[in-house]
Amino acid sequence: MITIRKGKQEDRESIWQVHTRAITKVCRSHYGENELEVWAGVLKPGRYRKSIEDGTLLVAEEGDVIIGFGNLNRTTAEIEAMYVDPDHVGRGVGIEILQNLEGLAAEVGLTSLHLSASLNAVGFYERAGYKSQRHERYLLPFQRVACVNMVKKL
Repeated sequence: MITIRKGKQEDRESIWQVHTRAITKVCRSHYGENELEVWAGVLKPGRYRKSIEDGTLLVAEEGDVIIGFGNLNRTTAEIEAMYVDPDHVGRGVGIEILQNLEGLAAEVGLTSLHLSASLNAVGFYERAGYKSQRHERYLLPFQRVACVNMVKKL
């Protein structure tokens, strides 16, 4: 059974592993080796500390194993990250995380959300009601990665 809960500081290593595996495995269908290496290379477990403190980072667990996560920036109304471990893609984990993030957004009075979708995730977000706004390139150190800016009214 999959459960969604707020992330805890002791989850940071597991979140980082899910994030890195998702980028290097799932995103491989739409990005080159160099892009994936740079993208995954900027990640560190400490990156999640503030989002966990803010209570905006949610994790999906199966048993006691973290299999996905997502983060909402309440100030900018942005879903800043949402990733599912490659071994669990296609099982509804992503939509559960997304619906919970949207619930958090609604609780604080947000009326819409936006995100920068990786190219491989555009279809997922479209099925969840997000609309493509424009193609853009997300800046990573020494590399720009193609993505699609998307928005949804809640």
